[in-house]
Amino acid sequence: MDDERATLLFSPSAAEILQADFPGWLIWRDFKPEGEHGDWCARRHTSSPSPDAVVLRHTDLEGLRELLESHEKQQEQEGRDD
Repeated sequence: MDDERATLLFSPSAAEILQADFPGWLIWRDFKPEGEHGDWCARRHTSSPSPDAVVLRHTDLEGLRELLESHEKQQEQEGRDD
């Protein structure tokens, strides 16, 4: 298989790229009760998740990226890591 074809077949998805850009976060796609895809969600990855952990939600990955960037910037300004 040539390199160009391998790149087309095995390039990371937008969700995988987002996860790689924010390794401290668990990112997943929610499902609606009807079984349809719901929002993209993210929460800090911890060994024991808190019930009041912040969960960021958006209908698309670019919107979720913006929320993650904004949240991390805010936490940095406040000197917090949660």
